[in-house]
Amino acid sequence: MSQPQQTTYTNPVINADFPDPSVIYVPGDGYYAYATHDEFSPTINNIQVSKSVDLVNWSEPEGALAEPPVWAKNCHKYWAPQVVKVGNQYRLYYAAEPDTKDGMCLAMAVSERPYHFLDMGKPLAQVPGSTYQMIDPCFFYDTKTGKNLLYYGSAHEPIRVVEVADDGYSFISKPIVVLNTKPGVQYESLREGAFVTYQSSYDRYFLWVSGDNTWAENGYAVSIFWSDDPQKEFQPVPGNHIILKPNEQWDSPGQNCILTDEAGNDWIMYHAVDPADRFNEGTDHFKRKMCMDRVFYNEEGWPEVEGNSPSFTKVDLS
Repeated sequence: MSQPQQTTYTNPVINADFPDPSVIYVPGDGYYAYATHDEFSPTINNIQVSKSVDLVNWSEPEGALAEPPVWAKNCHKYWAPQVVKVGNQYRLYYAAEPDTKDGMCLAMAVSERPYHFLDMGKPLAQVPGSTYQMIDPCFFYDTKTGKNLLYYGSAHEPIRVVEVADDGYSFISKPIVVLNTKPGVQYESLREGAFVTYQSSYDRYFLWVSGDNTWAENGYAVSIFWSDDPQKEFQPVPGNHIILKPNEQWDSPGQNCILTDEAGNDWIMYHAVDPADRFNEGTDHFKRKMCMDRVFYNEEGWPEVEGNSPSFTKVDLS
């Protein structure tokens, strides 16, 4: 028997290790959330996938990949997945460590459903010897130009974007820097977890990024930047561009996606660390739980999150 949908929630919505979450809405089916699996995860899933009908009650996570990639059969690092639907195909973008152990790769897997993905058989891209530069892929289709864009980056390098072919897989341009780091500036000396959205009413592109260190206390937050061209450098939004930073109840908020729910509301979905339940059992690595908060837009169209930090009391979903 199905349960009635929740109308309120209190963070976290997934009270377990579910890092770098990305959530999609599938009309008539529900919500699917995807998360990192790495050597610190308490599960054996390759990429975690969980389902919900109300954004509050989530199923036990399963593995999103039907089988390991042929180039990463012994992989224990599946990072920052993102799923998008293009036509009748679901595409799973992620980063993984190849069996050659010579640097993280950007990768893609496909499926006719939002689960049971099959890898394309080889990575999209790799910079040999640069362990963490090719991570955190974000696919974005630009409705204005018809371009397929893929953002990525970390390792204290800038966020970059490349154009990909309609197959979503083949690079057809050179990388362009869209956001540089700011060494020595809190939350901005490392950039990662790029996520891009477009606001048609004001003709603005927003770039949401995380930094500096997800493993450090009070060391991680989400900042937001904007541009009128998704292939040019982004600038801080007016006012406080650090839109989600730690508070006493939640540490290390970051690695977000933006979800538009069935009712048309925007939500920032992200991981955060409970200081009272900080570590994965038996490790010194943070337990990063999935949280969410409503995104509002002010009179000038700039996005805001109430309090610029994670909520910790009951929130209305409507």
